[in-house]
Formats: sequence, structure tokens, C-alpha cells
Amino acid sequence: MKGSLRNKLLISVLLVTGILCLAIGPFMYHTIKSDVKEILDDRLAASAKMLSHIVHQYDVKNEKPSSSLTNELIQQIEQNKDNTEVIVCNVTRIDGELIISTEDGNQDVLTSVKDGYSFIRDNGTIWRVFKLTEHGISVTTAEKLDKRRQLFNIVLIGVLIPWILAVLTLIISLYFIIQRVFKPMTQLQDHFDKHTGNSLTPIEIEDVPSEVKGVIAGFNALLARVKAVLESERRFTADAAHELRTPLAGITTQLQVAMLKQGETVDNNLKQANLAVKQLTELLDQLLMLARLDAEQMASITVSSSASEITAKALMPLQGMIQENQIQIHKIIHSEQDLLLPQELVAVAIRNVIKNAIQFSSAEQSVSILVTEQPDFVTWQITDEAGGINPDLLPNVTNRFVHDKKKGNFGLGLSITKAVIDILNGKLTISNTKAGLRVDISLPYSSHELNSEQTLN
Repeated sequence: MKGSLRNKLLISVLLVTGILCLAIGPFMYHTIKSDVKEILDDRLAASAKMLSHIVHQYDVKNEKPSSSLTNELIQQIEQNKDNTEVIVCNVTRIDGELIISTEDGNQDVLTSVKDGYSFIRDNGTIWRVFKLTEHGISVTTAEKLDKRRQLFNIVLIGVLIPWILAVLTLIISLYFIIQRVFKPMTQLQDHFDKHTGNSLTPIEIEDVPSEVKGVIAGFNALLARVKAVLESERRFTADAAHELRTPLAGITTQLQVAMLKQGETVDNNLKQANLAVKQLTELLDQLLMLARLDAEQMASITVSSSASEITAKALMPLQGMIQENQIQIHKIIHSEQDLLLPQELVAVAIRNVIKNAIQFSSAEQSVSILVTEQPDFVTWQITDEAGGINPDLLPNVTNRFVHDKKKGNFGLGLSITKAVIDILNGKLTISNTKAGLRVDISLPYSSHELNSEQTLN
């Protein structure tokens, strides 16, 4: 199951909270409703008992109600006028004679009910009624059902609002707690996102729990081992190239002296030896370039230049080769944008592709260079008429020492080109055409946004 652990935990908490609310909600509703009903019924009964007690304090054996009793009851009702708007009462003798009533229109209805609690309907109004009969006196209290519902709604709202606020507070608190608990994981994820495939910088995060410390320590240990292996490889490449270059320089000097002494009658074997030394020197130069790319990262200085200037810089060392092989170079440059790129590196990358095209081309064939602009990239498109690359070699042609042995090259030129393009976050595309090979080098307009973490270590 994919997804964020933090989001899964938050969603799980919300689901559990929602389920609990759905389960507890009906129970709370019925409990509140039952309790309010019981309280209001008790109030009706208490009102009836209070009136019954007042009535029995007076002499009620007369055939007509005494004036003192009536006055006292009226006084009690006036004192509780607010309550009488909700609760109405009716007091009668057991023979039906009315002693006092707070309602003029429904004495008969209130008198006809049975003892205890009941519901009655009068003129479309439903009443909750309680009747108490003691010592020949019947006391009836009643309350409108809609008034009881209003009171129940007030109580329900009074309970629900704090409950809802508590649930919302709980959810918000849990959200921030989860965010804080997962903060080390988020920081770790950010560090992983910033690490490219070529970055070997250790991860350093402060104040992390022990569980995350173990992950960071293991990852940093792995990075350290990988870095040590790469450093060893780079040192070996650089040292080997330097060690081999010194005797080669001496051999080249001796061969040149011998060729000068021989003059025009120089032996063909001496020419072949000199050519082999040149090729070996070129190989070592390419190895040194790879070592510098690996060890020094972006060794060249980033300067403002144009695609035309970079192309000219790439072609300059190849002029002798172009004339010797009688190759026609066609340049079409549709780019005037200033490029903030390491000019030396870009020129080397383009030069290697052009050099390969020249080496593989026959006399009178042409090599075309087309420079175009895209919204985010400038692209050099280099095509030749040399017949292309063996399809079996094409997927691995940028690997080191992968080459066509019949052509006499070493298989490092495109490797260097790819390394430079990777450093600059560019794109290299190689494909066969009907006539030959097409190589597209796409680079961003600026390398200032590149982080040293993004370069080859």
C-alpha cells in the first residue's frame, strides 16, 4: 500500500473519530432527550404537589372555595407568572367544582384526564399533563409539547456546541502533533530529495528520534563506503594517466628528433610509431579529462557566452583535422540567447561529437551543426553522413571504451560528452538516420541554479 504514512495516520485518526462520533451521537441524543423529559415531568409533578400542599393548608370543607384560599393561590400564581406561561394548572374538588385555574378555555379538558402522566390534544395543541388527586382535591398541571421541544433543543445545542468544539480541537491538536512527530521524517525526505544520484554528501539532521537516527547513520555509512571506492578509482585514473604521460612525452620528443634527422627519407615504421604515440597521448588526455570531471566537478569557470562562440571554440582545434579529411562543415545557428555555462566544458562536449563525426566520415562528406532554442534549453544538433552506428552498440555507445575498433578511436569521447551533460543537467540523444548519425545536445541556459550537490563527485 503506497502513500504518505503521515497522511495515512491522519486519515485513520479522522475515521476513528468520525466512527466514534456516529456511534456516540445517537446515544447522546436519546440520553439527553430522556433526561430532559424526566426533568420536565418531575417539574410538572412538583408543581402539582406544591399546589396540593397549599390547598390543604386551608379549610376546603365548605361548599364554595374560601376567599382566603383563592386570594392565596392567585398571589402564588402572580409570583410565578413567568412559569405559568409554560405550565398551566387547574384545581378542582373531587366532585368537579372548580377552585382555581390559570386557563379559562380548557378547564374541562384538564379536569377529564386520568391521574398520572398523559398526553391530550386541545384545539390542535398537544399538552403533557400530570394529575394528582389527594384528600378530595384534584390538581392538574400541564405544559405545551412545543415548549418542551424548544427547551430540549436549547439543552441539546448547549451540549452539542462544546462537544463539537472539543472534537474539532482534538482533530486540530492531533494534526499538529502528527506533523511534529513526523517532522524528522519530513526532513529526512527533503534531504533524500535534494540528493541526486551523484551526491555523496552525508545527511545531517539535528534533534531526531532514535528510530530515525539509525536510518541516517546507516545511509551515511553507505555513502562513506561508496565515496571511498569512487575516490580510490579517481586517484588511480588520474595517477595512472600522469605516470604514463611522462614517458610518452619523452618518446614523442625522441621520435620527433629522429624524424628531423631522417628528413624526407624517414622510415614508414617511424611514422607509424609517431602516430601510435599521438593516439596514446590522446587517450591519456581523455582519461585526464574524465578524472578532472570526476574529481574537480565543474573545473571551468562559468562565463556569459553565446552558442556561436561556444561552437567556434569547439571547432577551432579541429581545423587541421577538417582540412586533412576534406570534410565540409555546415553551421546554422538560430540562437542569440546569452548562455551562463562553463564554456570550456561545453566546448569539449560538442568537440568530441564533431570529432567523431569527422573521423567516421569520408572525404567530401559533410557534417552539419544546427543550434536552436527551446523554452528551457539550447540544443546543438550534429549530423553526419558516415552511415551511423551499429544498432547493437547504440544503447551503450556512451559507456567508456565502447567503440568500433575498426575506426581507431578509444570510446571515451562520448563518455566525456555525457559526463559534461550530466553535470549541467542537460540531455544527450543519439540516433541513426538514413545517411548517418544524429546527436542532440540540449543544455539549460544557465548553470547558476546548479548546486554542487548536483555535480559529479
